[in-house]
Amino acid sequence: MIENKKKPFSPLLPVYFDTLYFSWNNSAEWILYFNTTNQDLELLNLYIKNKKHVYLLFSDYLKYFFKKYIYTINHKRIAINYMYFSMFSGFSGMSLATMIRIELSYPGSHFFKGDSIRYLQVITAHGLIMVFFVVVPLIFGFFANFFIPFHVGSKDVSFPRINSFGFWILFCGYILLCKVAFFRKSMFNYYDNNELNLLFFSKKLPKIYNKKLKNKKNTLNWDLLNSFIVENKKETTNTIWHYLINNLEFVKKKYTYIIQCSNSGFTMTGWTFITPFSSKIKYTGFGSQDIAVISVIFAGVTTTLSLTNLLITRRVLSMPGLKNKKSLIPFLSISLFLTMRMLALITPVLGAAMIMLELDRHWNTSFFDYTYGGDAVLFHHLFWFFGHPEVYVVIIPGFGIINMVLPNNNFRRIASKNHLIWATYIMAYMGFLVWGHHMYLIGLDHKSRSFYSTITIMISLPAVVKIVNWTLTLLNGVLIINTQILFAFSFILFFLSGGLTGMWLSHVGLNIYVHDTFYVVAHFHFMFSASTFSAIFCGIYYYYNVIFGVKYSKFFSYVHWLYWTIGQWVTFLPLYYVGYNGLPRRYHDFPHMYLGWQSLSTLGHLITIFSIVFFMIVLFDSKLFNLTSTSYNFFLPRLNKRITYYIFKIKHVQFYNKKFLINYLQFKKLFNN
Repeated sequence: MIENKKKPFSPLLPVYFDTLYFSWNNSAEWILYFNTTNQDLELLNLYIKNKKHVYLLFSDYLKYFFKKYIYTINHKRIAINYMYFSMFSGFSGMSLATMIRIELSYPGSHFFKGDSIRYLQVITAHGLIMVFFVVVPLIFGFFANFFIPFHVGSKDVSFPRINSFGFWILFCGYILLCKVAFFRKSMFNYYDNNELNLLFFSKKLPKIYNKKLKNKKNTLNWDLLNSFIVENKKETTNTIWHYLINNLEFVKKKYTYIIQCSNSGFTMTGWTFITPFSSKIKYTGFGSQDIAVISVIFAGVTTTLSLTNLLITRRVLSMPGLKNKKSLIPFLSISLFLTMRMLALITPVLGAAMIMLELDRHWNTSFFDYTYGGDAVLFHHLFWFFGHPEVYVVIIPGFGIINMVLPNNNFRRIASKNHLIWATYIMAYMGFLVWGHHMYLIGLDHKSRSFYSTITIMISLPAVVKIVNWTLTLLNGVLIINTQILFAFSFILFFLSGGLTGMWLSHVGLNIYVHDTFYVVAHFHFMFSASTFSAIFCGIYYYYNVIFGVKYSKFFSYVHWLYWTIGQWVTFLPLYYVGYNGLPRRYHDFPHMYLGWQSLSTLGHLITIFSIVFFMIVLFDSKLFNLTSTSYNFFLPRLNKRITYYIFKIKHVQFYNKKFLINYLQFKKLFNN
């Protein structure tokens, strides 16, 4: 026993225990197997108890995690889930944007190695992710779900389980789109090993594809087609025809009806799904194009469920006296309700267009096929009837956030509140009439182009009203400089820049000149990326202590604002210049004369990435230090009545009393000396 007590404890026992815990339960077997002492056995039993305790704690934590985050039906938790999901999908979209900017940072194709189809696929996935799975979930999933029940005096939304169900549908759509964006081409060649041989789809293909191909002698004369692209056939390594020749494969089955398209594993139509390129299988093949369409349908279902739920909450669960009094509802909720009514009109149109597109691709209909009586331009009308109001759908909630922040940080009522609200409504309603300015070169007649151009120019008037109201609000106030007011200023400047350049695009002649160039890319990124995300960051910092219950680091938030603002200007201002000089979009190569501007734009994108890194540091830093905070305005938006004036007077009197007290103490100290 004495020797056993002096024998040291084996350090490998916990390791053996981890591997053999479920095999040995008897202490005697442990002693025989390890040749342990009594002291080892006592320590081992203690270790077993601790491991059981840790295991139980871990299982309890898993139950807590699933109940809190996965199975939750609480509107606040679902809203925060939307925020985390948008951050995750935003990182994936940002990685795709980084691929694009690296490819365009220098002439030549040093990232995609001349693969134009892959480049177009990345552009398509980037646009779809950022529009449908980042911006819209942040505004209508995060802000609307979190604040609308508070602002209407309700405990929760009308249908909490439908609210949770809509979030997981969106997640499924994002997974499908990731399959398009990040997975290999070979993963989409489903029909190579399919016993059905696509007999049902064979009628839509041209006759040359319907032959029973037995060998490669039946192929098209690619050399003849190649002669239309370049004169020297030896220099065809970077052309699309060379890619087609090298990637052409045949389906080796008993019944062969089609050739596998070279781009069957890719979707190259852009986020706008250009027809007839997207409506015909011979151009885009099977696989990723269909998955992208289905993911957009999933996003539309989520949006429809959310807006229906929240509008019913506004109508049914509002507190007494609030149902017909918009003056008591904050600007953020007013703008969200307006844009949700817009979404109720435009989302079914997008869903119908996507379903018609799938019917054309697989069920032999001809909605967009001119050969059989359809119209390819019809899809453009349907899509842009959704697409252009979508711009106002994401920017109008930003107006609501700015309308909340400016009076709060200036201790002054919003200037001409009724005019501001009516300007927002007029802008939203006019947004339904201007979708045609996206299609000036599609074959519209002169009268239609003049109509769309006139309405687009007129829509600048309510925008000017908003700018004037914001300027008057900032006059004669007590301005408090913090992170949210800085983001509000950035939003106003970005919105001005995007609006002024949009006036160029509204004129038919100027639009034709810069159509499909980087000028258009810079314009809509100033609206979608710079303006919208500046408003979103402004709202997050404004409601930070309400959402998370902790204070954030002002230093890191200031760095985030500085890098974000500089990065957005440096990224997109050079694109205006190169676009005005005629550099087309959707090309992965460019002349050396644009090297400096494109490299500068890539540098700006890297600065923007650094700003997002500092935003993540703000989130982690606030949770790390966990400094509790209480909102000093208690959700009062300070937008109406005389309460704003009295709050201002109280602050004014407190400031001068404190200043007088400091001066009095200094005078008393000098007098005593």
